[in-house]
Amino acid sequence: MQYTFQDNKYSRGTIDKLIRGAAGEKYSRELTDIFCSGLQNNLLPKYKAKQIVITALPDYLNKWVQHYFKGFELRPSKRKGNQSSTVPDSLLKEIYHLLHADLSEKEVLNVANGHSVMMTIENIIGDMLEEYLSIMLKPQGWLCCWGTTIKSVDFCKTDGTLLQIKTSDNSENSSSSAVRTGTSILKWARRKALKHDEYYWNDLIELTGNKKVSEKDFRNFVRKTINANPNCIYIVNDKK
Repeated sequence: MQYTFQDNKYSRGTIDKLIRGAAGEKYSRELTDIFCSGLQNNLLPKYKAKQIVITALPDYLNKWVQHYFKGFELRPSKRKGNQSSTVPDSLLKEIYHLLHADLSEKEVLNVANGHSVMMTIENIIGDMLEEYLSIMLKPQGWLCCWGTTIKSVDFCKTDGTLLQIKTSDNSENSSSSAVRTGTSILKWARRKALKHDEYYWNDLIELTGNKKVSEKDFRNFVRKTINANPNCIYIVNDKK
């Protein structure tokens, strides 16, 4: 089969050889499967070098492979959480103190730090879900597109089937929705945002054919991952 990249056609063998060279000892056939799936669906991300879009396939693949392995190596079970570089708006604490004048400065600070931690945890749940499914869905031929190596797609199959996953059914942003418009990208959300403890795992079972996935199993995975690598979540040290 021939694949078109920047108006030039390449065989899978040529692409595989270039990816093998770019990945070195980390090479696996999955890299070629994912890249060809993105190419087949015209959903590969654009990369720039010195403000110029990379159009030569060898140079592009070097960058693409780097993004894949960066995403893979920063999965929750292996990453170390870092403090956000964004400085919180001090007005937030001031307003909160106006609403809760009975609280001390220390108590208000604890609320602010707690909110920051909860936001971090909320963000990592999506990454946990991706890592969980990367393990669970692999037997059915689903490959994780680590590092956003296919635009707005989290999993793909060698036949070109694409899957986008979300933690909640209201968490999709406009860019992800726009990419999926007019395509055959499948979509699945873990939970119903406006209902307590209502989940869509049966839909995922129907989409993927994996009957072992469940909310209970996912939560067990999260607990084991955090117990094994608690540093994946940065906790503010307010003990002063």
